[in-house]
Amino acid sequence: MKNQIYLDSASTTRPSDEVVKYLTDIMIESYANPDSMHSFGIEAEKNVENARNIIASSINAKNEEIIFTSSGTEANNLAIFGSAEALKRRGNKIITTNSDHPSVYVPMRELEKKGFQVIYLSALNGKINIEELKNNLDEKVILISIMFINNETGSIYDIPEIIKAVENSGFRDKIYIHCDAVQAFCKIKIDLNKLNIDMMSISSHKIHGIKGCGALFLRKNKRIIPQIYGGGQENNLRSSTLNTPGIFAFGKAVGEANKNFHENNKYIQDIYDYTVEKIKENCPEIIFNQQANENISKYILSLKLPDIKSEIMLNYMSGQGIYISSGSACSEKNRDSKESKRVLLNYGLNKNSAGSTIRISFSKYNTFDEINDFVTVLSNGIKKLTMKK
Repeated sequence: MKNQIYLDSASTTRPSDEVVKYLTDIMIESYANPDSMHSFGIEAEKNVENARNIIASSINAKNEEIIFTSSGTEANNLAIFGSAEALKRRGNKIITTNSDHPSVYVPMRELEKKGFQVIYLSALNGKINIEELKNNLDEKVILISIMFINNETGSIYDIPEIIKAVENSGFRDKIYIHCDAVQAFCKIKIDLNKLNIDMMSISSHKIHGIKGCGALFLRKNKRIIPQIYGGGQENNLRSSTLNTPGIFAFGKAVGEANKNFHENNKYIQDIYDYTVEKIKENCPEIIFNQQANENISKYILSLKLPDIKSEIMLNYMSGQGIYISSGSACSEKNRDSKESKRVLLNYGLNKNSAGSTIRISFSKYNTFDEINDFVTVLSNGIKKLTMKK
């Protein structure tokens, strides 16, 4: 193969051509500190606010409800620690899932050390146990944090059903609902006028922006405690000189994603279906982890190899110029740790299946020819690696 094939877009996406061109120009034209009072700084501030408006409008939020951060991870930490500290006089009970991203799961473990009670809901086969949620709702609950789309399995969690359960409990006014939407933002339609959540985390580099920029939606009149102190930027909620290139790129990426939303999703659907078909034809030994009746994101495909450890296949594919993953990049380097397999085990896989799972994730830049090459190499890899045993 002449070209490298990148099928790891759930970890990070290639910056789009439009973003790169736009950023090359605007970084030179608007590099001033947006907090500076001179006209050059004011111009930078206008460009920041333009990006903020694009992002806010895309989810039907108000501009002042968007707080820029350095990443989706920081947005999750700000939401979780910030709300826990703000609401701890009301209660000490928090609800999440046993399969959320490490940037939610690890902060929850830290809060447990500080005396908070954390309930980890089951998400077996990609479905939140709503009855388990209802049974744990009481006057002590202050925060619920559940991701929109699981980054390893592609499961779409039923956030509207979760909200409905909370609203019917009689405790909604006392509870903040946070959603990690990093894998969902600009891939499914999110209307925050209709979706009654209080906080939502998003990230630029998952949608063809650049790394180093994320944001937290914080609904107006909801109070959280800052986690970074200093100059009082972002309405005193996230001090630090703003990452203007990252913000500019974020706004541009969101604008492009929204303009081409239906076209992109149709293309991803076709690529996903084609990949499934080719794997079934050429690699019958592979098991599809995702359930037939499961609501899944077509941007992510989870596959179990036939008794081949995922890292061995990753190394083989990488040597052929094809880049895939075994799961979250945030825990992938610690493949022997419990954290590296936590999500897949809680999804319902056994230890051997979790250790033999690979993740394929797509973007608008993938082609059908790339899928043909990928499946050919995957099939050859299965034959060669199985023979070595």
